[in-house]
Amino acid sequence: MSAARGTNTPGRPWHLWVVGIAGTLWSLMGVISFMLTQLNVEAMMSRFPEQQRAYFASYPLWVDAFWAIGVFGGEIGCLLLVLKNRLAVPVLLVSMIGWIASTFGGLFLHRGMAVMRETGALGLTMFPVVIAVLLALYAGAARRKGLLN
Repeated sequence: MSAARGTNTPGRPWHLWVVGIAGTLWSLMGVISFMLTQLNVEAMMSRFPEQQRAYFASYPLWVDAFWAIGVFGGEIGCLLLVLKNRLAVPVLLVSMIGWIASTFGGLFLHRGMAVMRETGALGLTMFPVVIAVLLALYAGAARRKGLLN
């Protein structure tokens, strides 16, 4: 119970802090990676094998757009989680859709499967999708438990 307002609002459980802050930091890494890749910063791009560099450079606009939705949606959604805002759920769902569309679109519709398998990065490519799904599921569960306002 909030003494200042006299209302009965649930507190912020520790796991909401942990997931929200860890998700915010994870998503920030995605935003930075997206920006450095889009700006073709040599310090970032030189870390990739030539096949991956060519693959990233040939992304169609729609893959880049869904990638942006995935990373920026994840960042905003995780910040909303920390703030206990119920809008975290739809924002993280949109982020998840962005990640799925960009990853699977790039892999299956833009010949990325062969490049990523050849360079040994296929598993790493799937990791952000898994995190996006888990964040969206967590936000939905938090809303159902009444943790988000």
